[in-house]
Amino acid sequence: MMLRDQLEDAVADVAADLATLTTASRRQGLGIRRRRRALAAVGAVAAVTVLAVTGYALRPGTPEIHVSDGPPSTGTEADLSGESAPITAAGTAAALQDAVASVAHGTFGRFQGDVSGGEALAALLFTPLGSNGPAGQVMVNLQPLLRSVGGPPYTCESFMTDCSVRELPDGDTLRTYHDDGDSEFGAASKRLVAEVLSPDRHLRVVVFALNTNPWAGGEYQTEPVLALHGLSEIARQPWWSTTELPEEYVEAGRDLDLYPG
Repeated sequence: MMLRDQLEDAVADVAADLATLTTASRRQGLGIRRRRRALAAVGAVAAVTVLAVTGYALRPGTPEIHVSDGPPSTGTEADLSGESAPITAAGTAAALQDAVASVAHGTFGRFQGDVSGGEALAALLFTPLGSNGPAGQVMVNLQPLLRSVGGPPYTCESFMTDCSVRELPDGDTLRTYHDDGDSEFGAASKRLVAEVLSPDRHLRVVVFALNTNPWAGGEYQTEPVLALHGLSEIARQPWWSTTELPEEYVEAGRDLDLYPG
């Protein structure tokens, strides 16, 4: 069964393999960061939640978001050669890991990815440094823009709680919102979403973080494992695409053990 099918069922069992990125690319002089992560305090299985075509609401863990007018400040772009390669499921997961690691410290595990139907998805579990709570799920969904939400101007939709829309200098739109108390995750669940709508790239990037995962046995972090600022920086990376990624990520994905789809 493909990851897309598992997403549609809202359940995706993931092997408890804590495989992480290796240093192969560094040895070849590409300079991309590789962080060896071990996931702590997670149950025996994990799942990827449904992300509908309309996008699934996630909540802000911070009252206000500050995003610079300049390019994303995560630092990942400076480590890349500028060369691209066809997108892969594992490469998307590797890109998500590196983007998360650029905005937060912690451990990673249970990677999944899928590239099909003109879209790409990746999910992982992330435990913030010093956390005593469960790992939270982080996911990215790359969609063709017009097929998912149509053309500009982009505004908040009815399901988006505490929604904020900001026009960026490059013509993209940054939209953030949240969704707490989801029935799937319990009354204490919190979910934050940041998405970038990019007409020039014909691309919609949706990134979310939870304060738990569906198999955490009712345990929660106080807030989602990433804040809105970090989610926004991840979503704004200029190299996201439904068709290609920086070659460093595609190469790193070859060393990333994904749960078989």
